[in-house]
Amino acid sequence: MAAAFAAAAQDELNQLERVFLRLGHAETDEQLQSIISKFLPPVLLKLSSAQEGVRKKVMELLVHLNKRIKSRPKIQLPVETLLVQYQDPAAVSFVTNFTIIYIKMGYPRLPLDKQCELAPSLLTAMEGKPQPQQDR
Repeated sequence: MAAAFAAAAQDELNQLERVFLRLGHAETDEQLQSIISKFLPPVLLKLSSAQEGVRKKVMELLVHLNKRIKSRPKIQLPVETLLVQYQDPAAVSFVTNFTIIYIKMGYPRLPLDKQCELAPSLLTAMEGKPQPQQDR
């Protein structure tokens, strides 16, 4: 049982390392945006891992990601997917809190028409959430 648990943790670490490598090899904003759109939501879900090493690797990856996107306001984040993930009642609060961060970061980057389109979904997602999450 312990061996299977360790193997699963190692597999998660390997997956995260592959995402890290893809991020590192992204040379254009388009490539970076494609990788972020595909991998950010599942990477955030890894924050619920029982393995501390996996959670640490996710945090390391997110720090790297934040540095890359901070100076590139044109890069779009997968806000719609993140909204769905945020509304998952089974999500642990750690995942939810980080998902909010990326929704908050990505929403203003969207074109105005897309912001208007997603506003009702955003408000619906906030219903019933704790006040600190609504304030973000």
